[in-house]
Amino acid sequence: MKKRTLLICVSLVFLTSCGKQKFDIGREDPNLEIKKCTALSQKGRYAEAVECLEIFKSRFPQTAEGEEAELKIGDAYFNQHQYLLAADTYQAFVKLHPYHSQVDYAIYRTGLSYLNEAPKAIDRDQQYVVKATEQFELVIRVVPQSIYREAIARDMEIAKSRLAKRLYTIGRFYYRSGEYIACIPRFAELVQKYPQFEQTPRALYYLAKASLEVGRQENARQAVEVLIQNFPNNSWTKSAQDIYLDQVQKK
Repeated sequence: MKKRTLLICVSLVFLTSCGKQKFDIGREDPNLEIKKCTALSQKGRYAEAVECLEIFKSRFPQTAEGEEAELKIGDAYFNQHQYLLAADTYQAFVKLHPYHSQVDYAIYRTGLSYLNEAPKAIDRDQQYVVKATEQFELVIRVVPQSIYREAIARDMEIAKSRLAKRLYTIGRFYYRSGEYIACIPRFAELVQKYPQFEQTPRALYYLAKASLEVGRQENARQAVEVLIQNFPNNSWTKSAQDIYLDQVQKK
């Protein structure tokens, strides 16, 4: 009987301690309370910060601090490298507060989350890089004078470079395999979307040569003209001209 009573007492103590809130939030001014949560993030305790901020949101709904907490939850996920959770959190904020003063920050961080989630190897699927560029472009459309314009320009360059390299790599693979019909649209897309890419002159050369291989002389001529107009002093321009003229003369 004594053992049973002791067991019940221990259980009650355990349940009481388990039921106790981990974070004492909601008793003070919200501006002070939110600092309890942000302090956890500053210490690198991001999982605890998310838990704290979620409780804070429930205690202070429909307040400026509550909205700030939503962004900080996204930041905490981002800092944990949980980029897809961060992206979802930022996007939820944008949907709930489309006219908020920090909506450009939320959209930009959504794009940055996708960019960081994308694999670095260009031979792997780059769908998240595409999503990143869409978000970066959205910021400029929604908030043209956003303070994140310079950061966006830098990250957009990184994203576009990855996409251009992927197109070039795929096109080059098909070209080397003799699959000219398959390589032509890849090089054409690269030239159209990323004219400033460092390998664009070379892509134009392959585009001209592949077009000649499948009898598309007009396409080849157009590729050579783009090279002459945009890259007059490039070695690939001279090579493309020679190959095109040689082919024309044979006919």
